[in-house]
Order: sequence, then structure tokens, then C-alpha cells
Amino acid sequence: MLIRMADAGKTFRVWRRKEGFKGFFANFVAREWTQVTALANVNLEIRRGEFVGLIGANGAGKTTLIKCVSGITPVSSGSATLFGVDSFALGDGEKRRLALVMGQRSQLWWDLPAIDSFRLLREIYSIPRDVFERRVEEAAKRLVVTEKLQRQLRQLSLGERMKMEIIGAFLHEPDVVFLDEPTIGLDLVSRETIRRYLVELNRERGATIVLTSHDMEDIEETCRRLVILRQGRVLFDGDLVGLKARVYDRRSIEVHLEPSSRTWDESLAPRLAPLGATLERSAPLTLLFSVPAANVQTFVPLLFELFQIRDLAIERHPLELLIRQIFQSGQAPAQLSSGEPKA
Repeated sequence: MLIRMADAGKTFRVWRRKEGFKGFFANFVAREWTQVTALANVNLEIRRGEFVGLIGANGAGKTTLIKCVSGITPVSSGSATLFGVDSFALGDGEKRRLALVMGQRSQLWWDLPAIDSFRLLREIYSIPRDVFERRVEEAAKRLVVTEKLQRQLRQLSLGERMKMEIIGAFLHEPDVVFLDEPTIGLDLVSRETIRRYLVELNRERGATIVLTSHDMEDIEETCRRLVILRQGRVLFDGDLVGLKARVYDRRSIEVHLEPSSRTWDESLAPRLAPLGATLERSAPLTLLFSVPAANVQTFVPLLFELFQIRDLAIERHPLELLIRQIFQSGQAPAQLSSGEPKA
């Protein structure tokens, strides 16, 4: 067990700014303080070799959780341990076994070529020269940045810089790597290249990876386990495959209507209810329905009976839609929610 959080909580003490001229001076001498809860009673265990996706709305506590587990900030209550040691009391030996990449911050030196930053990291982590050169060459080839190694970091594109950050994080072959939104703002090709590289490292080296992202494709294509945070609490912790099975048990049917066709109104809802169908989105000439996969053959003829249809498309229900419903309702799928992670 590499990572363990037991009833972990984190609160921040912040002051409330007073308005007006008098408030300006009061802010210096008589501040009003309040407590903000970032994490509340989080219980989480992550084993060696797992690839865990950590998701949640903005402010859910994802980055705070990573900071607490990696030792950047201490928990306010409960405990957080990494490698069996209190995370905020990690020694040099434990710190050499982890890496942290944050999508909006750089660990490499801005005015140096990436290869020079890597050489500094080689000295910091005491990596043998031949091993270092082999790792850099292999990683740069996989991430398609071999020709960019000699350029200053600030001259690289966002996607190229992030690839360099990931190479730097894995140079010393850490046991656990925390990736906080590493693909934010990247183009499609860069995202796909990084995802493939991370999956290969997890499979080939057994690296434990904790990934936070707002991009559901990042989560679907890399992670085997999903942890959902909401307002600092673990709302769901379980097998992503099982969650996908629940999602893909339904189909999304997008209907494009003829201009002369009737539009949607609530009087039609009772016609859909017996088939378990729901309207997900409505526009003047476009309707999006969600229907159980077993009822698609019955539901489609009903649509042609109700509307004048120009075009119709049937797709698997996107995982993003279920995640959004979980965020909004604050409730995880009952049959999948569990205090114990699923294999």
C-alpha cells in the first residue's frame, strides 16, 4: 500500500475583506477570519501499480488532496501517509521515490534548454550517465520531442513543454507520480501522445500514477480506477470498467427534425416514460434522448411516429454525462458506490 488517507481533513484559515474606506483600515487591524474546508474525512488507499483517475468540479479538493499526500502541505485532521511514512515528514529517501507534475506550473528551468534541465535532475537524483542518456532518448522518441531537446523551454509550445515536464518527472523512475491536469489546454495529438506514454509506463514499469483531469477522455483512456470528489468528500471510489458498463447500458439518440415538424413539449414525456427514455437536450430542430440499450428498437419507431425526422444518430451514452449527473445530484451510483476500491 503506497498511499493511505484515514479520515483526512484539510481546512484553510482565510480572512474576509471589508469594504469601504473604514474597511480598508480594518483589514489591517481587525480582520474577520473564517474556516474553509477543502477536504473532509477522506479515506483512500492506493496500491502499487494502480492508475487512478481523480476527478471533481472546480474546488472539489483534487489539488489539495495531491498536495497533502505528496507532502507539500499537512492535513489538518486524520492522517495521510506515503510509503508508510507521514506525508509531511518524508525524508530524502522517500522524496526520491515520487514525482509531481502540475499542468499550470513548471518544474523545469524556463530559460534553459530542456536537456540542460534534465542534466541538473540527473545530478540531483544521482542517475548514472549511461542510464540517463538511454532514458532521455527513449522518452523523447516516444513523445516525439527529440528535436526539441536543445531549445529553451520558453520557446516551446504548450504541448512540447508538458511533454518535457513529464520526461523530467519520470527520469529517476519514481514509484508514484502525481499528475495534476497535465493535458490542460493541449491539442488533440499532444493529449493522445501523452496518454499513450503514461499507459505504457504504468504497464511496463509498474509506476503508480494518480491523474486529475477535467477531460473525461484522459480518464477513460488511461485509468482503471476512478475516485470522484465533491466538496472535499469522496463521493465514489471504484472500478472504472464497472462504471462504464453502467453508462454504456444506455444509448444517446440525437434527432434532427424537419423545419415543419412539431417541437418537443412536456406532454410527450408520458409516451417516453414506459421505455425508460429521457430528454437530455432540446433545441429548435435538434433533440437528444437517452434510452436503455434494450429499448432502442422500440423507441426509434416511436420517434418517427411523433416527429418528422430528417436525420437520426445512435451513440453510446457518454461517460461525461453520468459524471455531470453525479456532480449535480451529489449521489454516486448506488450499486457501484463502495468504501472499498474494486479490483
